[in-house]
Amino acid sequence: MESRRHIRRRRCEMLNLDRFQPPAEPLTVAHCEWCGREIYAGDEVFRIDDGGGFVHGETDCAKDYAAERVYDRYGYISAQLDVE
Repeated sequence: MESRRHIRRRRCEMLNLDRFQPPAEPLTVAHCEWCGREIYAGDEVFRIDDGGGFVHGETDCAKDYAAERVYDRYGYISAQLDVE
């Protein structure tokens, strides 16, 4: 049976509580389909349903991507359902 001190020391080694060590680099997990910049673990994103890619959620990437890829016209709708 291990002593409490040994368990605590091992736990601290696993957590790496050295405050003078530089912070770890953020983990890049994908690239934005609109702007091409890196997406890091923990970032807010929108997943693209037809391709499985991602766009940034906290920028205009999602809005701009949708405007370019989803919609074909912008304007005011008439009684005949035309967009002008």
